[in-house]
Amino acid sequence: MQERTFFVNGYQLAAKEWNQDAPIKVIACHGWLDNAASFDVLAPLLGHCHIIALDMPGHGLSDHKSPQASYNIWDDLLDLLAVADEMAWQSFNLLGHSRGAIISLILSASMPERINALVMLDAVLPMPVDISETPKQLNRFLVERRRALHKRLPRYSSVDEAVEARCKAASMNEDSARPIVERGLYTKGDSYHWTSDVRLTTASAFKLSAEHNKAIIESITMPSLLLLAEGGMGERKEFLNFAENHSTLNCQMLPGSHHFHMEEQAGDIAKIVERFFRK
Repeated sequence: MQERTFFVNGYQLAAKEWNQDAPIKVIACHGWLDNAASFDVLAPLLGHCHIIALDMPGHGLSDHKSPQASYNIWDDLLDLLAVADEMAWQSFNLLGHSRGAIISLILSASMPERINALVMLDAVLPMPVDISETPKQLNRFLVERRRALHKRLPRYSSVDEAVEARCKAASMNEDSARPIVERGLYTKGDSYHWTSDVRLTTASAFKLSAEHNKAIIESITMPSLLLLAEGGMGERKEFLNFAENHSTLNCQMLPGSHHFHMEEQAGDIAKIVERFFRK
């Protein structure tokens, strides 16, 4: 593994890179408030995959966006394309977890000529919001974004304290949480602070409706694999319904929690993912 940086769209993105000489080109996208360390366990096991795992904007070691910018899921699509361009990858594969899986799906639907295959871990589409709720959603965004100007994320006296807080908030075990937490902290004086942008904790201005979701999933033309954790989001039946009604989306249920790709079954997941990409 080596650390990489990309300067795209006016800011710097940090990344971790594995297996530089491998033939299968993969950009990996982490979940909400995670970072590239989310793939520390899985990526080294994908020996045939050249993997760029990004710290998405506002996460990990990457820059925060400018004050007037937003963190809507579609805002990240240009960053993924810019990184692929920097790597001279005209076509590539996507590996996304949670929020990163949603972003990967939307990019695959909107730029199918660039994406060879898609693997999603524990998510496929955001929960839809009815169009009639648009004013309420926009109100939440305005109130929370203005409040964020004065909001501060928690600080901790030790890395262990931050790991404990992360485990509690995200229902993670300590082994899974620690790499993400360590990459997502900086020290100031005697305390530890999150590097993530506080605006990531605020509501989005708009949410996709069920009609939006349907149009996105029906636009997927490349082979797609959805792996769901039984103890994570796998109980959300709409994911399975989407998979059953869409011929290019192969869905498999696996044991584990929300970060199952970082736990005991990572070896099994790696075999499934690499076999899928190679095929």
